[in-house]
Amino acid sequence: MAHILIVEDETSVRAMLRESLAMEGYEVDEAANGREGLAAMETRPADVVVTDIHMPEQEGLQFIKDLRQRYPETKIVAISGGAPGIKSGCNLELASMFGAHITCAKPVDIDALLMMIRGFEAA
Repeated sequence: MAHILIVEDETSVRAMLRESLAMEGYEVDEAANGREGLAAMETRPADVVVTDIHMPEQEGLQFIKDLRQRYPETKIVAISGGAPGIKSGCNLELASMFGAHITCAKPVDIDALLMMIRGFEAA
């Protein structure tokens, strides 16, 4: 089973993702922003990273860019609910340009997310 890192500033979203993935048997670590996510990757690299785009400290696009440079084999799923004046689709398109393998709008469809992760494992 894949080791997954969730990088999400909203505690409730992070907890829902963690619980859903752990119930499926995945090892899950978490971080509240990109800076914490990079530190977690240095300690224990993940196979798959699920990251939000808009976060404090270090936002998701820079985090994705840093991940691509430091951990090119790690699969990245970017999630976004948008931000004031910015539609989630714009964020997700940028995330793809920065190196996310898959994007997913919030609220996250956990079944779709699980299918994406299983697809990474099968590849």
